[in-house]
Amino acid sequence: MKQDPKCAHGCKEFCTALELAALHEKEAILQYDTLRDECEYPDVKAMLNELIIQREKSIRLLEETKRVMKSKFEILNQIQSGYEA
Repeated sequence: MKQDPKCAHGCKEFCTALELAALHEKEAILQYDTLRDECEYPDVKAMLNELIIQREKSIRLLEETKRVMKSKFEILNQIQSGYEA
């Protein structure tokens, strides 16, 4: 399923890309969680747990990057507004 990112900012859809990436990571976590719950083999359960942990780290990185980008764009917008006034 291809989603078409739409963005009203000057970041050329980068922030929307971060949101979509986080959504995909969350979906992967749900899938791994379901597989882990259905599996009885300890090594596979451990590996799926590790994948879940990695995806959670990815989500945190995406969210932090999004916060930084938002802050940078707010500053750039303020600077641009100052020139337009």
